Parts: sequence; structure tokens; C-alpha cells
Amino acid sequence: MKKAILLFLIFSTSIFGAEVRLKDLAKIEGIRDNQITGYGIVVGLPGTGDSKTPMTTESMKNYLKNLGVEANLKPEQTKNIASVLITANIPSYARKGDRLDVTVSSIGDAKSLEGGVLLQSPLKTANDKIYAVASGVISFGGKETSTGLGRASKKTVGIVHAGALVESELKEDFFSSQRVVIRLNSQDFSLMNNVVNRIKETVPEKFGLKADSIQALTPSEIVIEVGAGFSAKSPGLLNLLSDLENITVESSSKAKVVINERSGVIVMGGNIAIDEVAVARSGLSLSVTDKNRRNTRLTWEKPPTKESFVIEEATQVSDVVEALNKVGASTRDIIAILEALKAAGALHAELEIQ
Repeated sequence: MKKAILLFLIFSTSIFGAEVRLKDLAKIEGIRDNQITGYGIVVGLPGTGDSKTPMTTESMKNYLKNLGVEANLKPEQTKNIASVLITANIPSYARKGDRLDVTVSSIGDAKSLEGGVLLQSPLKTANDKIYAVASGVISFGGKETSTGLGRASKKTVGIVHAGALVESELKEDFFSSQRVVIRLNSQDFSLMNNVVNRIKETVPEKFGLKADSIQALTPSEIVIEVGAGFSAKSPGLLNLLSDLENITVESSSKAKVVINERSGVIVMGGNIAIDEVAVARSGLSLSVTDKNRRNTRLTWEKPPTKESFVIEEATQVSDVVEALNKVGASTRDIIAILEALKAAGALHAELEIQ
């Protein structure tokens, strides 16, 4: 039986930029999450734990020894125990007693972690310093899923909600240099120029700063020299950061086409155009001409209904993809054609295949 492929086409018809808050386009340098990780043991599993992992046996023996209990365990006696790696993100300004979500992943041959409890485990950063301790009941969101092969997927990755307790603070000071650095999420000269102009229009007069104290360092970095009148904990600095985050900037998306080959989803902007070109593949003949001269025509050697399909004024790639979808082209055909258009220089956009 022929497998049906579902194709979704998502595109924007507007070529004008949208008003977006700066907090959605950039971040303040120094204010970020840090990764912490650790090794732990999950107990209470209904026979779905590690069965051939000596590391689990040794870890459990050492854990019990630290509690004053001597135990002579064998690998076949640890089917209700599993070795796991624990990961979490800790914010720069997390305080002692704050709670963090942690992700627990099996590293042995456990069949499932469902029903298990994570024993107390330290979490460290790359400098080998403990910043949090994790423990708790592992949960799995949603219903049991299928792998598509007729069997249920293994639940070997779960989450302990609010399972980590912060024990040490990072003590990072992003304001030690008496300046605020704004880092854009992507390098874009036009967006950079818009951001700098909007900051100069909004910030200097309200906070007593000079316009020349706001400068672009790189295509993705903006520095604001605020001087000694501000401190890391002063209300003035907090108000400045709040105003910066809520500045709205006109942002236009980069010309890009993203294709997920597995799901058949194609996402593109509305400002993507293609040049005059002709493509042929698997009996599908495609020609795109200038909308000011002629229409675009699609023909199929043995179409189920019509012998041709005409698009009015097609110069955007969204029109071509929509037409290909209507005449029954498969996802693979569409991907191949878009790749050929890009290779020929007719598609003026970045093409990303996932």
C-alpha cells in the first residue's frame, strides 16, 4: 500500500517587518542559564531497572555504605535500580533554596524508569563545584506513545519537577565593567541599525546618558556605557534593563526556507522570490517566468485530472510549492526541485533541510 505523505505549507504574505520587543530578539550579556549535571541512582522500579550493569551495583553498594549499611549486591539483584545522568539549568541569579526542574536519563540497560524515585544526587558545573542537590519522583508527560513498529516506546528519560534544590549561588556580576552589553540572537546589520536607533531615541534622555555612549561593537553586539552612576543592584539599572527589554523594533525575517523531510512540513517567509527558470523531474515539468511577462505553468505527463496547472503572477516560492502540492507532487519532489532552484541560483533564500 502506498504511503500517504501529508504536506503542510506555512508562509507569510507580508514583506514588512513586525514590531518585536527587544527581549525577543536579544539578551543581556552575563544574564544567562548555566548547565549543571550529576550522576544518580533511581530506585523502586518494578523489575525494569539495570540487569547487566556492574556500575549500578557498585554505586548502590557505595551509597548504602555511606549510610552505614554493608550490602553484598549482585547485578541480577538490581532490577529495581537504574543508573542515570541528571541535567538541569541554573540561572545566574538563582538563590539558595530555589527549586529547579531536572531531567533524568538512563545510562544502563534499564527498560523503563517509570515508577522510580531518584535518590539524593549532587549536581555540579564544569568547575566541579556542587551548586544543587536533586531527588524526587520521576514523571513522564502525556500518554504512552508508539514507535510506529507496533510496540510502545521505552520511558528511559523523565523529569523530576522542582526536584533540585539550589545549595550554592553562582555569584556572577554582569555589571562589573560599568556597561551593559546587548547581544542579538542573530547577526543582522539592518536589525542592528534599527536597535541602536531605537535605543538612542528612548534611553539617553530618561536616564541621563549621552547618545555616543550607545554603540555597536559587532553585527550582533551593542554596548551602553552607563558610568559609575549605576550599580548592579541600583533601581536605576533595573529600570534601564526593563526599558531596554520592552523597546519595540521593526524586524524583518531572513529569507529562508525550512523543510522537514520526515514530517513534510515546509516553512518559509513571504519575501522569498525566484528567478525565471525551468525544472523537470519525474514527469513533472515546471516553468517560472517573470510575472510582468507571462504566467507560470505546471504540467504533468499523466495527471489524474488536468493536463496543466496555471498560476497567476508567480514570482514567490510559496506559489510554486503550493502549485506543486496541488498537482500531487510528493514531498521528495518538492525538496528536490527547491534544492535544484537553490543550486541554479534562482532561489534567493537560504535552504535548510532537516
